[in-house]
Amino acid sequence: MRPLELTLEGFTSFRKQANILFEKMELFAITGPTGAGKSSLLDAMTLALYGKVARKTQPKELLSQGGLKLQVSLRFLVDQTEYLVFRSWSYRTKTAQLTFKLEKRINGEFQPFGEQKEAEINAVIEKALGMNFETFTKVILLPQGQFDEFLKGKSTDRRKILNSLVGYEKIFEDMCSQAGTRANLIKGECNAIQEQLKNLDLSLDIEDKELNSQRRDRSQFLAQELPRLHETVSKAQIALVAEKELLQRLRDLANWQQQLDELNKQAPKISELKQQLEQARVGDRLSASWTSVNLARNRYEKTQADVEIAAKALIEKQSAFKIQEDIFSQAQADQAEIVPQLKQREEALNAAKIYEQQRRVINDEIKRLEKTLIEKLKLITEADQAVKKAEAELNQKNQRLMAANHELSQYFPGGSRLEQLNQVIPLLIKWEGIQKQVESDRTKLQQITQELNTAESDYQSAILNFQKSEAECDQYRLELDTARQQNYAAALRAFLHTGDDCLVCGGIYPEAHLLPQLESSGDIKALEKRDRAAEQNRQKATEVKTQTETTREYLKKQQAEYKKILAEKEAELEAETEQIVVILKADKWEVKALDQERQALHKSDTNYQKYLIHKEKAEAEIQASELNLNLLKTKLLDTQTQHQDLASELDHKKTQIQEILDTLSKLTGSDSYDNLFQKLEQDKGDLEHRILHETQCYQTARDEFRQAQQCDVKAREDFDLASTEKEHLEAEWQTSLLSANFTEEMFQQSKISPQVQSQWQQKIDDYNTNKIQLQTNINRETDAIGDRTTNTEIIAQDEKYVADTREKYKQAQDEYNDLKLLIAKAEEQREQVEKLQAQLSTKQQDLETYQILSKELRSDRFQDYILQHFERELVELATVFLLELTEQRYALKYENKEYKVEDNWSCGETRRVQTLSGGETFATSLSLALALSEKLSRGAKLGSLFIDEGFGTLDAETIKGVSNILLSLGKQDRLVGVITHVPALGEELGTQIKVEKFLEGSRIVVTDFSR
Repeated sequence: MRPLELTLEGFTSFRKQANILFEKMELFAITGPTGAGKSSLLDAMTLALYGKVARKTQPKELLSQGGLKLQVSLRFLVDQTEYLVFRSWSYRTKTAQLTFKLEKRINGEFQPFGEQKEAEINAVIEKALGMNFETFTKVILLPQGQFDEFLKGKSTDRRKILNSLVGYEKIFEDMCSQAGTRANLIKGECNAIQEQLKNLDLSLDIEDKELNSQRRDRSQFLAQELPRLHETVSKAQIALVAEKELLQRLRDLANWQQQLDELNKQAPKISELKQQLEQARVGDRLSASWTSVNLARNRYEKTQADVEIAAKALIEKQSAFKIQEDIFSQAQADQAEIVPQLKQREEALNAAKIYEQQRRVINDEIKRLEKTLIEKLKLITEADQAVKKAEAELNQKNQRLMAANHELSQYFPGGSRLEQLNQVIPLLIKWEGIQKQVESDRTKLQQITQELNTAESDYQSAILNFQKSEAECDQYRLELDTARQQNYAAALRAFLHTGDDCLVCGGIYPEAHLLPQLESSGDIKALEKRDRAAEQNRQKATEVKTQTETTREYLKKQQAEYKKILAEKEAELEAETEQIVVILKADKWEVKALDQERQALHKSDTNYQKYLIHKEKAEAEIQASELNLNLLKTKLLDTQTQHQDLASELDHKKTQIQEILDTLSKLTGSDSYDNLFQKLEQDKGDLEHRILHETQCYQTARDEFRQAQQCDVKAREDFDLASTEKEHLEAEWQTSLLSANFTEEMFQQSKISPQVQSQWQQKIDDYNTNKIQLQTNINRETDAIGDRTTNTEIIAQDEKYVADTREKYKQAQDEYNDLKLLIAKAEEQREQVEKLQAQLSTKQQDLETYQILSKELRSDRFQDYILQHFERELVELATVFLLELTEQRYALKYENKEYKVEDNWSCGETRRVQTLSGGETFATSLSLALALSEKLSRGAKLGSLFIDEGFGTLDAETIKGVSNILLSLGKQDRLVGVITHVPALGEELGTQIKVEKFLEGSRIVVTDFSR
C-alpha cells in the first residue's frame, strides 16, 4: 500500500483542514515539536483505512476540542490500482452521524467500489491490502528505537521487547486459555462416560443371570428343533408340489398328443421342399470352392508384384549401408588422431587457469575502483558546485543584510511615549464606555422615579376604590341574607298546621292569627344578581390594588438598584480618571488625537522591529552560510584527497593485471583464456557430436539394410505359398465341378438366392423341430407319469397339511428370534461397557495432554522456545537488509544469545553490537525493524514504511550517516517517512513535512530542501 494523498479535518490538534500529497515523495521527514500532531498523521491513515486507531478506541475521542465534525480521506495505490476512502463523523446531534465511502479509479475516474457499508468497506480494504488492522499497525510503523534497546539489552529484556512487538503475549494467553477450556471439556466428557459406565454396570448387576441361562438353553433346544420342523415343512411342500406337477403333466400330455396329430398331416409338403433345397445346396458348396480359387488367383498376382519391389529396395539399402560404413570408419580414425591433441590443449589451459582466476579477481577490483573513482569524481563536482552555490548564497545574504540596514534606518522605535499611549488607550476606551454608561443610568433613574410617582398615585386610588366596593358588597350581602330568612319563615308557616311540632323551636305551632305579620322580602333573584355584580366589582378592585402595589414595589426596588449601580459607576469613573491623569500627567485630553498619535508611533515601531528582525535573521543566515561554506570546502578537499588515493590504487592494480596478462599470453598465445577454453570445449563437443551422429547414422543404415533383407525373404516366401495354394485350389475346383457334372460357366448360371434357401430351410427345420419336440415331450411325460394318477381333492388335503406344519415352524422361529434378541441385547450392553471404558482411557490421555500443555503455556519454557526460533529467523532476514543498507559490508550474527556483526571489509571480523558507532547501530536496528515488518506482513507488498523513535540522541555526524542509510532505503521502490523532532535530519533527507502548533490548531508546511 502506497499513500498518495491524505486529507484530515477536526482530527485531534488539526482543527482546520490539512492536506498532504505523497505522490512525488520517496523519502521525507515528519518534524515538529512534541504534541504538535506528528503521530496523528499516521493515526489519520489507519482511521481512514480501518475506521479505528491504535491509541484510542472511539472516533469521538479523536475529535478536535470544541469541534463538531471529524473527517479523514486517503487516496492510496495497491498493485497499480488507485483507491479513495472517505470517513466522516458528525456530532451536531446526540447521535453521531457517520458517512463513509470507498471509490476505485476506473478509466481515469473514481467510481463507487463494492457495497457502501462500513463492514463491507472494511472487508474490501483488508482484502486489497492483504493485512488486518493489527498487522498493518505493526508492519507500516517501524519502532526503530525499541530495536536499538533490543540490540544492546540483556537476553531477558530482548525477549520481553520481541514478545511485545510480535504480539505473542496475547497469542500465548489465548493458547493457554483454549488449552484450559479444552481440558475442562474433556474432563466433563470423562465424567459423563463414567456416569454411563456406572448406569450400565448397575443394569448388568440387576439382570437375572439364571434367566439368561434358561434362555440360552431354550435357544439351543430351538436351534436343534428348527431344522427338523423345517425339514417336515419342506417334505410336505415337496409332496404338494409333486401332486400339482402330476396333475399338470396329465393335462400337458393330452395337449401335446393333439398337436402331434395335426403336425403329421404336413409331412408330404415338407418332403417335396427338401428335394428342392438339396439341389440349391449343391450350388452353394461349389460357391465356397469358387471363392477360394478366386482369392488364390488374386493373392498370386499381388505377391508376385511384392517380390519385385522388395528386390529393388534391398539393392538400394545395401548400397546406402556400404557408404555409411565407410564414413563411420573415417570418423573413428579422425577421433583417434584428434583426442591426444585435445588432451594436450586441456593440460595447457589448466596451467593458465590459476593466472586467469587472479586476473578476474584483480579485474573485478579494478572495476570497483573505477566505479568508486567515478562516484568520487561526481562527489567532487557536486562539492565544487555546492561551494560555488554557497558562495553565491553568502553574497545574496550580504546584500539582503545591506538592504535590511537601509530599511531600518528609515524608521524609529516607539519608545516610552508609545508604551505610555499603549497603556492609556485601553483606559481611555474604558473611561468613555463608563461615562456613557453613567449618563445612560442617570437618564434611566429619572425615568424610574417618574414612573414610581405615577404608580404611587395609582396605588392610593386603587385602595379607595377597593374600600368602596368592599362596603357595597357587605351591604348587598346583608340585604340578601335578610330576604332569604324571611322567605324561609314564610315557607315554614305554609308547611305547618295548628298543633304541629315546630321544626325550629320544638314547641307547638299556634294558630296563624296569633303569629306576627312577616314583611315582604321583595325579588330574591334581583338581590342575588346585584350581590354577584358587587362581588365582581370587589374582585376587580382587589386585582387592581394588588397589581398597582406590585408595580410600586418593583419600581422602588429598581430605583434602589439603579441608585446603587450609578454610585458604583461614578466611583469607577472617578478611579479611571485618576489613573489616566497619573499616566498622562494632564487633567484634560482628547481621546481621538491620542489614538491617532499611538497608531502612527505603532506603525513606525512595527516597521522598525520588522526590519530589525530581518537584519538579525540575515546576520544569522550569513553566519550559517559561512559555516556551511567552510564545511563544504573541507568536504571538497577530503573528497579530492580520496580521489587521488583511489587513482593511485587503480594504477597499481592495472600494473598487476598487465603482468598477469603477459604471463597468460606466454601460456595461451595471443588469444584469451576464455576464448581458448570455449574453443576447447566446442572442439570436444563437435568431436563428440560427430562421433555420436555418425554412429547413429551407421546403426540406422545397418538396421534398414537388415530390414530390407527380411522384407525380401518374406516377399519370396509369400509368393511361393501363394503359387502353391493357387495350383492346389485350381485342381480341387476342377474336381468339384466334375463330381457335380458342372462346368465353371454352368456354375455361374445355377446360383440360387440365399434368402429363398433360408426360407425353405426354416420351414423344414420348424417342422422337424416341432415334431421332435412334441414326440420328446410325450415320451418324457409318459415315462414320468407311469401308472400314477391324482385329482384336486388329494391336492387340497396336501395343502392343509403344509399350512399346519408351517405354522408350527413359524411359532418356533419367532420364539427363537425373541430369545436371540434378548441374549444379543445383554451382549451389546457388555460390549458397550468395554467401548466406553476404551473411550474413557483415550479421553483421560487427552485430558492429561491438555493439562500438561496448559501448564507449559503458563510457564516460560514454551514461550522461550518459540521466541528463540522466531529470533533466529528474524536475524537471517535482517542480515539481508543490513547487507543492502551497508553496501554488503555488515552481516548480523546471533551466537550464544548475543548479537554480533561480521565485517566483510575486514576479512569477516566479528564484534559485539555494543562496539558499533551511532550510524552502524542505527543501520542494524533498522534492519531488524524491516525484517520484523516483512515477517509480520506475510508476503503482502509494502509500498510504504514509517520510522519512529531513535533520532533524538544522535549527534550531527551520526545524523549524516543515518541520512545516507535512509537515502539508500528510499531507493527500494517504496515510500519512506521518518517521524522525528530533529530538524537537521529533515534537511538531510530532502523533503520535510513540518507540523506547527498554533492556538487555532496544528498546521502542515511541506519544504523541499533538494531544490
